[in-house]
Amino acid sequence: MDVSIISINYNNSQLTLDFVKSVIKHTPSSITFEIIIIDNCSKIEDYNNLKRLLDNFNSNLKIIRSNINTGFGGGNMLGVQHAKGTYLAFINNDILFTEDCFSSLKSFMENNTNTGVATPQQLNRHKKPTSCFDYFHGIRKELFGRWMVELTSKKVKREAKLYQETVCADFIQGCFMFFDAQKFANVGGFDTNVFLYYEEMDICFRLKQNGYSSCLFPATTFIHLHGESTANNYLIKKELQLSKLYIIRKNNLYIKYSIIRSFMLVKFLFKSFFKPKYWSLFFIIITGKYLEHSLKQKQKIEFINSQ
Repeated sequence: MDVSIISINYNNSQLTLDFVKSVIKHTPSSITFEIIIIDNCSKIEDYNNLKRLLDNFNSNLKIIRSNINTGFGGGNMLGVQHAKGTYLAFINNDILFTEDCFSSLKSFMENNTNTGVATPQQLNRHKKPTSCFDYFHGIRKELFGRWMVELTSKKVKREAKLYQETVCADFIQGCFMFFDAQKFANVGGFDTNVFLYYEEMDICFRLKQNGYSSCLFPATTFIHLHGESTANNYLIKKELQLSKLYIIRKNNLYIKYSIIRSFMLVKFLFKSFFKPKYWSLFFIIITGKYLEHSLKQKQKIEFINSQ
């Protein structure tokens, strides 16, 4: 098996169907692949609809339901347990293929054995290029922004443009990650402590620690219907900050983490005066108990017999 494609469905069965159709349509017979859809404890109506919509596809498609929402990392790691591919493609269900992505990615990985993960060029729904990589969140980036990283380092500038050459970056966007399965295993896969966000920054950091690169390979493109698979609300914004602080604490010296944490305390203190809902986040940062307040702790096991 060349590629195991793993994608998560959460109350978006129609979106998942469109994704699956686009993959099958644009992947040539020269690439052997399987599609593993992890239903992350959707409402039973959506799960049953997903099964009905995908019922007519061939045996290379599996639907695996989790009775608890394990988040991005947990859901994908459940899919890994059923994967057989030489390469693992973790792809959001709000992505559409418009061309063959896997042939060129497979060739690129075979010819660049120091690469652990790659992604094609990302386009938005209007087929305009969007950013595909980012810099690790250190003191410069958190206090001053990306421009300071670009001003004080030789890193390739992060732009919403069509890149003409391969870019090896700190980390690539998590919506489409094409891994060498063995290298993915060598670094331990995704950190399932994280419910949502910054999983890609964490695993690309561990790849780098093991001598592997994370690359944008722009020879092929895909469309990302950005944000359609995840609702945008205060709880999600809070989760983003908690995940970021957990990853920064995990992967950096304590002094570096402390400087970033102090900056975020000041930022959210002032923000709380204008938006009182941020007081809870401010006090969580004071305690340093990030995972304890994650949405992961609020998930319930749903023992539901599907039809």
